[in-house]
Amino acid sequence: MLNITGLNHFYYIRNFTDMRCKHPRVLSVIREQLQREPSDGDVFIFMSKDRRIVRMFSFDKRAYSLFEKKFVPGYQFMKIVKVGDETTYRIDWKDVVLLLENPIIKSLNIR
Repeated sequence: MLNITGLNHFYYIRNFTDMRCKHPRVLSVIREQLQREPSDGDVFIFMSKDRRIVRMFSFDKRAYSLFEKKFVPGYQFMKIVKVGDETTYRIDWKDVVLLLENPIIKSLNIR
């Protein structure tokens, strides 16, 4: 079970959008590309290119967890924007909640 609170550090990974990856590949990206250790208690967030899927990866003393939230067609997550060329940056708990709980409507179909 993914156990997260406002006490965790949250990192958004901007350029990692491959949703086919599971635990081993995600661990590899975190360790090799980001130079971070997943067992430190941080939560790593990444999003699909079409912004319909968000995944959160964490470690909780004994096990790795991978949480996924996926919208149905017509909805997507808001785009996370930060000035600069960093591939990973820390985001606040309130922004994580805002990201996960506020869908963006891609189109409005009037009948």
